[in-house]
Amino acid sequence: MPKKTKVSVTATPEEIEAFYKGSINPHDHRRLIALQMAQQGIWILAEIGKGRSTVSRWLKSYREKGMEGHGGRKPQLDESDIEALEGVLREGKYKTAKEIQHWLDTERNVKMSIWGVYYWLKKVKASHKIPRKIHAKQDPDEKKSFKENIVHKFQELDIPADRPVRIWIQVDKHHSPLLDTEGTYKATYQWSYVYGALEFVTGSAEFLYTPTVSLDYSELHLEQLVATQPEAIHIVIWVHQKADQHELPKQIRLLPLPPYCPELSPIEKLWDPVKREVSNAVWETLDAMEKAITNVLRPFWESEERVRSLLGNNWLTSGVSEFLKLRQSPI
Repeated sequence: MPKKTKVSVTATPEEIEAFYKGSINPHDHRRLIALQMAQQGIWILAEIGKGRSTVSRWLKSYREKGMEGHGGRKPQLDESDIEALEGVLREGKYKTAKEIQHWLDTERNVKMSIWGVYYWLKKVKASHKIPRKIHAKQDPDEKKSFKENIVHKFQELDIPADRPVRIWIQVDKHHSPLLDTEGTYKATYQWSYVYGALEFVTGSAEFLYTPTVSLDYSELHLEQLVATQPEAIHIVIWVHQKADQHELPKQIRLLPLPPYCPELSPIEKLWDPVKREVSNAVWETLDAMEKAITNVLRPFWESEERVRSLLGNNWLTSGVSEFLKLRQSPI
């Protein structure tokens, strides 16, 4: 049976009650109840649902500081820290809790666990990133069937048995930077597009910047993929549906994802760090923004391991492995 905890207090029950009524903080209410129970020699822990160390800290603080010391730990962030945190959040300078954690450490000299960061982000009412919505026109059965039959879909493609195979996952993304073209008085939006493709067999990555998305630019990107190994057959999994409109190089085999299912593409995750780098910023030129994007993308065309890590271990990578095993394709 737990021991009763009793503390010698100088405050009267009336004073404790006055403090209770004068505070709107529920944490203060719980601590004052604990103090009142300690004054009466009542078991505290079971009644208020707090651990022994927490209650002991409250009572020790009271003994040393009186009624002003009934509170809990000193907050890790003071008013100036909170004001600075709200400022960088308004500026959109940091996009993840880990970035905020690093900023607190280096700029505010506050070391904090990642869970502590989440607590303070909630405290200042920072909004969470909203998950991508599923399109209303998406067919769940078609999506499920595509995933379950991916090996069969590869096998249905017209691929000579004696040709090596490369399998790409491709997508294009647009960016609309706010360009400060005339000082701080007038700005305009311009569009930039990036075609990207990652290859499952070799871990290669290919990117192409274009001013727009069109059949011509899509075909140019496909030719770019073919040029990496002209003697191979290149299977390209992509989000576009109108494959029959393209004049394809003879080495290309297109495999469209089901309609309205871009989340099936693991390359979608590639654009998250790109968005963190270029969003909420004013760029003087389109070239400057594209250089920033290149700095994010460069590690992927320089490191096969980065590509393989992004592609991950999932239904698609397993399907690719199974297909190549069945083919016993030369690599």
